[in-house]
Amino acid sequence: MTQSDHVPSRPTGAPRSIVVFACGDPAHAEHDSIAIAACKTLLPSDRARADVKLVGPLRPEHLRDLPPGAKAIIVDTVTSIPPGELEGVALIDLSGREDPLQASSAVEQRLDEVVAMAQLLRGEPLTGRFVGLGVDSVDLNKPPPIDAVQAMRSAVVSVIKELAAS
Repeated sequence: MTQSDHVPSRPTGAPRSIVVFACGDPAHAEHDSIAIAACKTLLPSDRARADVKLVGPLRPEHLRDLPPGAKAIIVDTVTSIPPGELEGVALIDLSGREDPLQASSAVEQRLDEVVAMAQLLRGEPLTGRFVGLGVDSVDLNKPPPIDAVQAMRSAVVSVIKELAAS
């Protein structure tokens, strides 16, 4: 990885109003997850708009600790939607779904429960979006499919632009 490929796992410099959480398991895998690979390859112009955090399973404290006014983008693969399908959901709409999204990295606690718990712990409402790509399964022993990484990256860029404009 070159210096220009480095994506900080913590915010650097002045806080940005958009924080992207790329979910996967960077510490316990041979290869990056699709979400992490997509966010690591964002163009510098897109990275300049958002802080990118490479995380394993999303935890409530990740969202609880966002600065006031920050918007979150949670990026993960999903096994509960058809493979290759992209799903974008406002964070507030994750709770109460008839068929909850099964985020691949959320093995201990469902994503909607993590977001709901963070909402309870924060002093202000949590705003942002979940970006999910449907997959059959996750195999971090193989490199992520290039087409899946490109589709996820495009979706993340679109949501960054949308949130930056709002």
